Amino acid sequence: MMKINRRYNVSILLGMLLCITACTKYQGYYEYENTEKVFNGNSLAYLQSKPGVFDSVLLVLDRLPYLKDAVANEKVTVFAPTNSTFQTALSNLNLVRDNQKKEHLSIQNLDIAQLDTLMTKYIGAGIVTTDSTLYIDGLFIETYGIRHPMHAQRIKENASGLVNGGAEIMYYSDTKNNSFQSQWIRASSQAVNIFTGNGVVHVLGGRHEFGFGDFLTRMNK
Repeated sequence: MMKINRRYNVSILLGMLLCITACTKYQGYYEYENTEKVFNGNSLAYLQSKPGVFDSVLLVLDRLPYLKDAVANEKVTVFAPTNSTFQTALSNLNLVRDNQKKEHLSIQNLDIAQLDTLMTKYIGAGIVTTDSTLYIDGLFIETYGIRHPMHAQRIKENASGLVNGGAEIMYYSDTKNNSFQSQWIRASSQAVNIFTGNGVVHVLGGRHEFGFGDFLTRMNK
């Protein structure tokens, strides 16, 4: 009889633990939100207000005044790469250059024409929010300046078995001028729909490598 009671008690405890875990996960997903939905300033000021996060992209914009002006004054959408995306790209580039006995490169001495080509991929012409990308196949976007075809698609993650019940993210892809999605290079967002005085900012996740796979070949001259 005691053995039966012990088994019964263990079963109850396990059930309670599973319930607590499930409830915690459920609550965790639904607590996800951008802490800053609207920023009182332009998109450039928003990037400048986050020291330690966007320092690298600000250095790039300093070298490309027309893009810096666009981010500050034009109706554009910024898919903002964080410092880690540049660190990954530069580390991989300089590892190759070490093997080739070449000097290391930094943002300050990267080829300006190539940097321009790559940076424009992160600035969409016009305002693109997650609501703009609700089409089944997402939305094709032209970049500011150099008209390069990119693609954005909103995804709602699942939470605790609820379809589309979790965090809202955006996939942002370089189409490589190719109609086959298997050839696209995709980045995912870690924050979306941060509205500024002149546009909107989506923050890309840290796993993305700046350049959508083109950084090494374009910069290692």
